[in-house]
Amino acid sequence: MTTISQRPSVVDYINQLDFDYIETYSLQRGTAYEAVAKELTEEYMRLNERKQKRDDLTPAEETRLSELTPLVAYTQNLIDKQGNFHASSIKTHTFQRDAPQVDWLKQILNTTVTDVPRMLCGPDYRDAIVFYRADGTIVSCLNICLSCAHMETTPDHYLNGDYETYDLLKKFFIDLGHDVEDPHRFMMDEINKIKAKQHKSL
Repeated sequence: MTTISQRPSVVDYINQLDFDYIETYSLQRGTAYEAVAKELTEEYMRLNERKQKRDDLTPAEETRLSELTPLVAYTQNLIDKQGNFHASSIKTHTFQRDAPQVDWLKQILNTTVTDVPRMLCGPDYRDAIVFYRADGTIVSCLNICLSCAHMETTPDHYLNGDYETYDLLKKFFIDLGHDVEDPHRFMMDEINKIKAKQHKSL
């Protein structure tokens, strides 16, 4: 596994992409999704605990545990290894390459990466962008966790972005109507407050 410092930059990523249009997605949100996710997690925990402690699952329960494992025990991306979109995903917009929203996105992803967030929490990807060729072929998918400041194209293929990158992405998704978490909280505001306090104490 690569370390944070070894990860490729989102700046390099966006500048190497050859695409014709994008689609934006919101996923893993809403009370209905949260209720289902809670049920699945509880079921997984019960079965997994029994397997670990007593190893007495029936064949049907073993099958059910294997079905639940990728849904609960692993980070959820917009598109899975089989090419299926997450069951909770909602396509919010489609923009052609020359649309102003795509220009704005490219400017955001070209933000110089000088200070990479190092959050300890695991990412919950609730916003995503899919890049397409004109014939509908998927070029790449960018999964974004605004809460934990993570970006990932495919499982374990992370990209580095700056704190400011995530703040700008949050504004981008808010503008698109995504129900982002903590919409009034921006990391750069908090960082600047800390720097101001440190400056006063000198």
